[in-house]
Amino acid sequence: MCSKERLHMKTVGSNVIADYNNNIDRVLTNHSGTGVRKFKLEYHLPYVAKSYNQLRSWLKFSITPGIEELDLTLSPKKATSFNFPCKLLSDRCQESIRYLRLYNCALLHKFELSLRNLKVLHLCEVRIKEDELGCLLSSSIALEHLKLMYCNDIMCLEIPCLQQQLSFLEVIECSDLQVIERKAPNISKFHIVGNQVQLSLGESLKLKNLMLYLSCAISYAIDNLPSCVPNLETLTIYSSYETVNAPMVSSKFFHLKYLGIRFIGGHFHRDYDYLSLVSFFDASPCLEKFVLYSKYDSFEGDPSSMRRMPKHRHGNLKRVKITGFCPQKSMIELACHILENATSLKLLTLDASPVNRRCSGNVMDRKCPPLETPYIRLAHKTILAVRTYIQGKVSPRVKLNVLEPCSRCHAL
Repeated sequence: MCSKERLHMKTVGSNVIADYNNNIDRVLTNHSGTGVRKFKLEYHLPYVAKSYNQLRSWLKFSITPGIEELDLTLSPKKATSFNFPCKLLSDRCQESIRYLRLYNCALLHKFELSLRNLKVLHLCEVRIKEDELGCLLSSSIALEHLKLMYCNDIMCLEIPCLQQQLSFLEVIECSDLQVIERKAPNISKFHIVGNQVQLSLGESLKLKNLMLYLSCAISYAIDNLPSCVPNLETLTIYSSYETVNAPMVSSKFFHLKYLGIRFIGGHFHRDYDYLSLVSFFDASPCLEKFVLYSKYDSFEGDPSSMRRMPKHRHGNLKRVKITGFCPQKSMIELACHILENATSLKLLTLDASPVNRRCSGNVMDRKCPPLETPYIRLAHKTILAVRTYIQGKVSPRVKLNVLEPCSRCHAL
């Protein structure tokens, strides 16, 4: 069978298409169609009506009573003109289907479905609007995991209260989405990636794990989450841009045990005050682990006049890791504050090497990724700053783990 890359070419000939279709025909006709529990098809032909009519016949053959998992991937992009035949699901497997994943097609007509046992629904690059999605969700009362990715026709996402079993919601890069209204009461894990949207979470007592991948995500989390997600235990933040330093928190994250913050992209301001992140510690009396990933850049500051925050005891904080650690004044101040105020601290890891993978040090092993000389010099300045300003503050009960540049691959 020819490669996917060749099939994606506009110049692919009719003989190649016929060959490709005949191969799929052969596989399916050699199977009786009975007893199929899982069906996965990746169809990589340019959108041609005749070929996609054949696809309908394959789905009609494969979607049989008793099927539990259906995974359909279409490409290239024009395949979103293919309207998935939902009636097949309703007529043939409404009781048995448990997992449905559709990639790059359309659900453009209102349909009556009753997928009473559907537990996982993944829609990626699917053309579907609010009404059609509402119909699909209202009929899927056993749904446990909903993932919407690049579904750009949805402007308002409402998760109805009928979704009593829904525990995991993922909304990723749905570009036109403006509002998410969560009425389902038992969502415990929620990931959102994309632009700022209006989140109406209600009083999410069951929500324990939240990931935000937004611009100004730190400010949003501090201003909005303590009141509407009072039982949050794990908070992971990816922020591409912050207009202000972390503000003081007026309310508490009483149950937060893990906080991860990662600065990404090229719009992050190099003068961000990392010490302001202490406001998260003050608001999280149960915090046990803090992980900070900074965008490593060739900047430094004069840490000779160090600031000190008012005395606070972060009594449960045990493990801290800062990746992308550099001799920026506020980052050194943050590390010092943690050492002086985290009374239960066991491990502080400072990663001063701006690479994600290191070799094992064995001469025969693969080498580290290449690194420009200015970054190597900055990493060595970072090690010197750690020895000068931080190492003397480490108590005997704390293990300080400093990850230096590889002496074999990144020696000056």
